[in-house]
Amino acid sequence: MSLKKTYSNSGKVARPPMLTQSDEKKKRFWNTEKIMSTSAIMISLMSLIALFYQTNLMREEQELQRNAQLKSTMPYLMIANANYGGPDFSIVLSNKGIGPAIVDSTIVIYNDSAYQMDLPTFLYQEIPELSEISNIYHSNIAPGQLISPNERIEIFKVDNSQESANQFLQLLMAIDIDYRLVYRSVYDERWALTGESYFPVKLVEEE
Repeated sequence: MSLKKTYSNSGKVARPPMLTQSDEKKKRFWNTEKIMSTSAIMISLMSLIALFYQTNLMREEQELQRNAQLKSTMPYLMIANANYGGPDFSIVLSNKGIGPAIVDSTIVIYNDSAYQMDLPTFLYQEIPELSEISNIYHSNIAPGQLISPNERIEIFKVDNSQESANQFLQLLMAIDIDYRLVYRSVYDERWALTGESYFPVKLVEEE
């Protein structure tokens, strides 16, 4: 077995390139311990990034689940007239949502004053003419009352009397009143139903 020598252009044996002082420092720096330490740091950083990403995904998933829960228990109260102009005229409060509504407060606004009471209590207390109308019945709405999905409450009901229905409608048109009914869901989301809007208005948490 023969050993081959490398010759330069001058015919002399070529020497391997000399390591500079900088190369020697780099060689000494990147030893096995340094490489393992740096690798461990990189793995830790990658694990931390993965943890942040997974935490963010979990937070988004929890938010989606919470929104789904809120929608699955959302109440939707409405006040409407039934059989308007007929002998069985009524004012009906109904829950068109898929969750129960819990009444927080009822307010009637009349002559720039607010009365902490429901509509029947106010009318019988402040409008004495209502007591003179026969064949009319009512149901009260009180704070804390639970209104189930698809439940209908006849706040006022005229029982098969065209004369009484006409008198009651004339009385309502003669007075300028507004109401505000605040209710919440089982998750404490809150809405206000007023005479100025056809739909419930969601309230912010500060209110």
